[in-house]
Amino acid sequence: MRFFLFVAFLLYINAFAEKTTVLYIGGDYPSIKYHLGVLSEIERLQISIDTVVGSDWGAFAGALWSAGWSSRQIGELVDSWDSLPRAEQSRVSALWKKRWLIKSKENGEPILESVNDDKPYFGQAFFNLRVEESLWRSDIGSKIAFKGINAASGDWLATDGFRILSTPVALRDTSGSLAERYKQKLLNQDSTLLILRPHLKPNPDSLFETGVRAVQTKRSALAELHSPLSTLNSQLAQPPPPRFLYLPVFDSVSSEIQGHLESFWNPNDTAFLAVRNFLEALQEDDSYQEVKLVLDTASFLQINAVSSPRLSLSLQGFGGTLFGTNIAANVNFRFINQFGYNWDITAFYGQGARGIDLDLRFEQFYNRSGVFFVKSKIFEYEPISFFQKNIPEEARLLIERGSGVALGVEMSRLQIAVEIERRRITSGASGYIIYDYFFDEDENWMLEFPVDVVYEPVTVISMFPYAKWLWQSESYSRWFASDGFMAELSGGFKGVSINTYGSSTPLYVSTQGKLGIAHPLSRYVSVSGGTEFGFNFRRKNNGKIILPDELYGIYSDPALDNRYRFAMGMGCYQEQWQTPDNASHRYGLAFAGLSLHWQGSGIFLAGGFAKDGEPNPWYEHNAGRFFAEPKLRLKTQTFDLVLGQNMIYSGRNDTFLTVQSQF
Repeated sequence: MRFFLFVAFLLYINAFAEKTTVLYIGGDYPSIKYHLGVLSEIERLQISIDTVVGSDWGAFAGALWSAGWSSRQIGELVDSWDSLPRAEQSRVSALWKKRWLIKSKENGEPILESVNDDKPYFGQAFFNLRVEESLWRSDIGSKIAFKGINAASGDWLATDGFRILSTPVALRDTSGSLAERYKQKLLNQDSTLLILRPHLKPNPDSLFETGVRAVQTKRSALAELHSPLSTLNSQLAQPPPPRFLYLPVFDSVSSEIQGHLESFWNPNDTAFLAVRNFLEALQEDDSYQEVKLVLDTASFLQINAVSSPRLSLSLQGFGGTLFGTNIAANVNFRFINQFGYNWDITAFYGQGARGIDLDLRFEQFYNRSGVFFVKSKIFEYEPISFFQKNIPEEARLLIERGSGVALGVEMSRLQIAVEIERRRITSGASGYIIYDYFFDEDENWMLEFPVDVVYEPVTVISMFPYAKWLWQSESYSRWFASDGFMAELSGGFKGVSINTYGSSTPLYVSTQGKLGIAHPLSRYVSVSGGTEFGFNFRRKNNGKIILPDELYGIYSDPALDNRYRFAMGMGCYQEQWQTPDNASHRYGLAFAGLSLHWQGSGIFLAGGFAKDGEPNPWYEHNAGRFFAEPKLRLKTQTFDLVLGQNMIYSGRNDTFLTVQSQF
């Protein structure tokens, strides 16, 4: 009898041993969180799994789990993926591509702001490399047998043993194609398949918890698979350490661009930091349309990229008033031949601003990181009389014509350049009256009466060697940013000579600084703040620090003198037009803002306090002024409308209405 019982026991053990437990995992990347919830609960309940079969992103999670990674460790790896900022498409050559500009600078030069987000995105290449590296440093199948299959394959249905399927597709989910719904119908009819899935369509933010609950609802069916003696993934304290050095190899890159491409790899960076910084630099440069990374050994990273000359033409519109249409056209040509070359020409014409800007850049020439640039411009700036109605006639700027050139180098965030400008400025104080005379010979008397006013332009030449340090996040905008920062500090020596009168002012120092930051409190609410200062001064022989001399006597031509003062950044109105009420040789201001926004549209409330460092006799106000600027913005991919009202309080109320529109 004992012999028969022993044989029966052996037969039972043999039958049980042949019956394996197979776990199937499939799905796209967002479903990883759900599968990790399932795996976490399987680990906690100590359910024995003999084989893992995976497809797509389920194969990634299943491969790591079968190699000894715990669900927690896989989750930490997924959460640590900090890919490059996303963009919709890589930039391609565009013919007559629309762009929208917000406003003009004080000299009439347009400030360009493109609505379309068409910057290149290499985050997917970085993401794929992280996946490849994780799998390469894992001994797949060392703990549990693993098999990867095609998502459309049906081979796993014929597998013998106890089968478990992890899927985030809900029982009552009727979405998807007819083929997908038919597949779900077949799965539901398979009584030998245990399906771990939610009852209702899960919330994307709670996929992990949904996966845990899916296992708990099938706990009774999984009870027989409980195996406290099994070696589960949770026993592994740490995943295998990285062993890749990522030594870059550019053998497959054409000789014309190899030197330029190599310059973006920082030899001081190591491991994944080097790869990330390399791709970020390429994405910021915007010279390459495609980048491929292949990890062929434990040390070498094969890098290949494609770049071709690009010619882009665009039509643009800029504005800030309701007094006329402003248009601009831009031509940009970029190519690479060991170094990068960028030629850009913009011509603009409209109400208050006309001119041409030329920008030539020679990139990656110094230690593979420097940029040499030449900028030239020809412009005509004519302020609209509406914006000068509160200014005394002698202080008004009537028209300004000029040209200039700037030469310099950029290295990282530092720019060193010299700017030379020649301006012909006509102001309200530069006019003289022409009189006519009537002489009565009989009565022997003469009558003098004015018949016309002639304005004589004053020619002014300036030279300004300067250094500028700028650190700014890509998405930062003073009033409209939901997140980001900006820090800028510039300084140099400026010399000004007035050819018309054969005089010049002593050399003086000009320095300016700005700091701004915006931070989101929630998805729809953000706060911002910042400060700004400027200081023009010169040093006398006795060592005393004084303000620069007046260009031609402030009581003779205050508009001319104001052109070489700072334009204080007191909102849209004050930034666009330089007028005596916001021009100062030394000033300081602080501002703060609150925004309620949704997808770029919203309400923006900004205000602050500004203080002059010297009196301005042509505008009666206190040195300290409060300013505020509420704004309403409606923005889509093809339309951007901004309505704002700028208010200044300086002992008396002055209110200016500013309407901005872009189409």
